[in-house]
Parts: sequence; C-alpha cells; structure tokens
Amino acid sequence: MKKAIIIGLAVTAFVALLVSKQVTGNKDAPEMHIAEVEQGNIADSILASGNLVFNTQVQLRSEVTGRVAKVFVEEGESVTEGDILMRLDTTAFESEVARNKAVLRATEIDIKHSETRLKNIERQLSRQKELYEVGLAGQEVYENLQNARDLAKIDIEAKREAYNQAQASLLIAEDRLNKSVFRAPMSGLLASVNIKEGETVIAGTTNIIGSDLMLVADPSAILAELRVDETDIAGIKLDQHADIYAAAYPNQPFTGKVINIGTSAKNQAGSQGLSFKVKVLLDATDRQLYAGMSCRAEIATSIAENGLKLPIEAIQKEDDSYFVWKLNADNTVTKTAVTVGISSDIEQALTSGVAKGDRIVIGPARPLSSLKEGDTVAVKNSPEKGAS
Repeated sequence: MKKAIIIGLAVTAFVALLVSKQVTGNKDAPEMHIAEVEQGNIADSILASGNLVFNTQVQLRSEVTGRVAKVFVEEGESVTEGDILMRLDTTAFESEVARNKAVLRATEIDIKHSETRLKNIERQLSRQKELYEVGLAGQEVYENLQNARDLAKIDIEAKREAYNQAQASLLIAEDRLNKSVFRAPMSGLLASVNIKEGETVIAGTTNIIGSDLMLVADPSAILAELRVDETDIAGIKLDQHADIYAAAYPNQPFTGKVINIGTSAKNQAGSQGLSFKVKVLLDATDRQLYAGMSCRAEIATSIAENGLKLPIEAIQKEDDSYFVWKLNADNTVTKTAVTVGISSDIEQALTSGVAKGDRIVIGPARPLSSLKEGDTVAVKNSPEKGAS
C-alpha cells in the first residue's frame, strides 16, 4: 500500500512537471507571423511616377487675331471631326475680303482699258507705217507711235502683275476669314476649353505661340508619362509590362507596356538627380481616367513564372547565403538554407530549399532575428503580404 502511494505521488509530480514546463514554454515562446510557400509568378520591377496624358491629342491655336464672338461647346463634350467649336467676330475679316475683291475688280477693269488703248495705238501705227513707206507721213510721228505702243505693253504687264497681287491678297483675306471659324480637327473628347466669349485670341508667329484655345483628344488611348531615375533607366526596355496605379484607383492597377524611352535626361523637380521620360501605353479599360492624373508605376524588368515565392521579410541573410525559419508540426523552427531568385517590392522568388506549402516564419522582425535552431514559437494571425 505504501509503495503504491509513493508511485502515485511520483507520477503526479512528473505530470505536474510536464505541465509546468509546457505552460512555462508557451508563456516564453514569441508570437510569430507565418506564411506558406506559394507557387506563382513574380516580377522584378522598377518604380517610377508621373502623370496620365492622352496618346492622341490636338491643341487648337489661333492663326488670326480677333475677338471671340461665340463658343459652341463646353469642356468634356464629345465632338465629331468638322464640328464648329467657336468663331471670332468676322466683321473685320469680311471687310478685308470685300476690299480685296474691289481692288481686284478695279485692276481687272484697268487692264481691259489699257488693252483697248494698246489696240488703238497699234491700229494708228499700222496706218502710219503704210503712209510712211509711201512718203506721206514723217518719221517722227511713226517713231512716237512705236514708243507709245511699247509703253502700253509695259503698262499692261505692270497692271497684270498688280492683278496677280490683288488676287493673292484676296486669297489671304478669304483664308483669314475661314480661319476665324474653328472646327474639330478630329473626333474625340474636348479635354479642355480655355477661351470665353468676348476674349481676344492672339495669332501665333514664328517666335510667339498663339493662344491655346481647346484641346481635342482621343480618350480611348491613355499614356502614362513617367519619370524614371537615371540609376534605373538602363533596365527599361521597349514592350516591358507595367502596372500603373492612378491616384483615383490606388489599389487597382492598370496594365500597359513601354512604348517610348526618352534619351535626354531632365532635372527632377525638388531633387538634384536626373530622370528620363518613359511612356507606357495603357491597355483598354472601362474605368474612367483623366489626363493630368498623377500615377505611379511598377515596370517589370524580369519575370519568374510559376515559381516558389515567399513574402520578402521571411528571407534572412548570413554572410553570403540566405535562409528561412521553417515551422515544424510541434511549433519548433528549423533553419533552412534557400537559394533566392528575383524579387519584387513584397515577394522573393526561391529556387531551392523549400517546397510549396511549407510554413515559414516571416516576422515580426525583432524576434525573427533572435530565433535559434529548435526554438518554439507561438503562431499568431499573419498580416497582409508585405507587412511585418
């Protein structure tokens, strides 16, 4: 009986010791976030920012100076090629056309008068020549008529030149009248209207750009004009895939591809660094975008397809090699060497060391850096990818 009691007490003490160790162990185990090794695509990318613009757009500027009489459209309207958008006060232009027509008619009448006079002189000269040849007219009269004929021909040539000049002036005046009416140069959207009735538009010259009146654009094709840092530009190639995040859709990327890479570096605003302009043509979308919107971009420079990947914070470095902490079934961890591939901002591709579905410790960063082989951890709900 006494022996049984002693054995019972020993068993009870042993169980209590195990429970005590388990409680103590759980209490001391750090709470860690866990992620499973996934299989999928991952892209190494270059980050850039910029603005959205229309791929095809036409800026309307005035070629004549005048006061705006009527604006027929408003910003945001759709227009068809040839639609009248606005017109200037045509009073001065119509007067100029009328004056040049009058000058042209007067010059034409003057030419006819001179041609009639030349015919009369030539008839007189013909009669005087006959008389002169038979000695019935003096040489002086005959020579005077010859000079008059030559002068009449010169006069007609001068008036014909004046007629040509008047005709050219009329064409210019009619062209100016036509240019006082502004039509849509293409079908599309009126992206901006920068003029009001009563305002004066200024004609452009060789050294001065005319007034910006309206911008007509094709809204079906949008570009992202990006500023890529000079340290990244060597990695940009034509036709590379890009994800564009517009300010209005910060978590919904638009896809596109690089169609143009600038060759001249520009100073970045507020920075001493240089950047290059890169254009990305966005794929068609049903979502509404507007020119001028700010945007950021992730341009994929290389893509690993259908490979293993983990959140980037899971990867630890030791000297020149990499490892992760693999979670075992008993919540202990094993230090596991891995080979890394390309990475994005939030994910790291792995080429060896782990398998799909392996559970890996990813954070928090401070206790993660303090883990040792065989340590026990407590699993807590994992955060969104990229958090730690």
